[in-house]
Amino acid sequence: MAQFRAAGNKNAWVHLAQLHAHKSPNTAFQLGEYFLSRNNKRSAVIWFKTAIRQKHSEARLALANIYFESQQYLAIKPLLLPIITNDNALALLYKLALHQGDLNFIDKYKSQLAKATDADFYRELVHYSVFNDTLEEKKIGTRSSSSSATCLFEVQLFATNLAGLRHAVALISSFEQHRLSEYICLAPPKYIPSKTINCQNEISKHINCNARVWLTRKDVSSRYIGLIVEQGAANVDNGIMYLDQHDTIDVLVHELSHFIGFLDEYPLSKQHQVCQKAQETPFAHNLVILDKNYQGNRKVLREHILSQIPWRDLIKDSTPILSQGNNGWQLATPREFNDQVGVFEADTCFYSSHVQAFKPIARRTKLEYFELTFPEIYERIFLLAPRQYLMPSYHYNISQDLVEQGELSDAIEVLQTTLFD
Repeated sequence: MAQFRAAGNKNAWVHLAQLHAHKSPNTAFQLGEYFLSRNNKRSAVIWFKTAIRQKHSEARLALANIYFESQQYLAIKPLLLPIITNDNALALLYKLALHQGDLNFIDKYKSQLAKATDADFYRELVHYSVFNDTLEEKKIGTRSSSSSATCLFEVQLFATNLAGLRHAVALISSFEQHRLSEYICLAPPKYIPSKTINCQNEISKHINCNARVWLTRKDVSSRYIGLIVEQGAANVDNGIMYLDQHDTIDVLVHELSHFIGFLDEYPLSKQHQVCQKAQETPFAHNLVILDKNYQGNRKVLREHILSQIPWRDLIKDSTPILSQGNNGWQLATPREFNDQVGVFEADTCFYSSHVQAFKPIARRTKLEYFELTFPEIYERIFLLAPRQYLMPSYHYNISQDLVEQGELSDAIEVLQTTLFD
């Protein structure tokens, strides 16, 4: 049989191996590997099980890896506990424990993992605060002084499994090359069990999680939190950013820009509060929500409108923002000035019949499509007033959850003791 395999006659080898495999665990295991290499997982599972019935330890690990990839998590522990002294089996069990939030397992075997041949894996988990005693319940007090002094705002990242933690590291590395990294710091990711935060995260719906859990973390000194979960639609909710663990650096930058006061330039829902009426005061760096039509003296109207526009200092006196319409003046910089900073229609309030959204430049940006750039001019606008239009800190999310649960006094206490300047 070995001669057939050495000669490259795979059909003959497979035929003979199948006849021999029920009496030879090694042959059954080799068949499993063969079918797995051909992406025939169904046949691979059959032969790995055949090898396991004949007490083949390595087949247990191979089958467990298939189960992990196919998310058959409940079948993994019974397979690997009998060979937990195997370092690779222990590592996979830790991946499973992180995914399931099995803190008892994580604590029970950490000494064994620390002595494993692959010490790098243990050190990686230490880096992610997997074994940190800050998982114990303790209310948040005032902010510590450990926030980075190299940027204006810090975001503490968390993830609910090993894949998410590793993805966070990759995102941080990519983000360091982006211009916004000068103003936003991403702290190394930390582990948090998925069952602790109780997220609603269907693939096509916005991720939404229990914010009250952050009361139990005494290891967060940042203004904002970024949480990476297994699946769901990315979004920012006040002081918390939610990401899918497959989201790209483009998605990350888009969402981070919300923290520092940039609003979406794609169409929001008709019911969105931003588009219900013209703004009374500016509320974002890149958008204003105003009436489209005006009556009166053009010069007086221009001064009044510019008072509502955060980027007014970057608009040249020679750049028009009002044009003669059928019934008075129409707000919008004409197309022939598309290469300048002005007041251009945005699609944010596309579904509103009451108001119009306007942005500083004519071209589309990352605030409309993730894949586009974050314009240099937006950075300049941000620097005009970097601490204006910020999202509140994540403590605001906690207080909201507490109010919804009728715990008003606790909600007030959270805000009073943890507010950021």
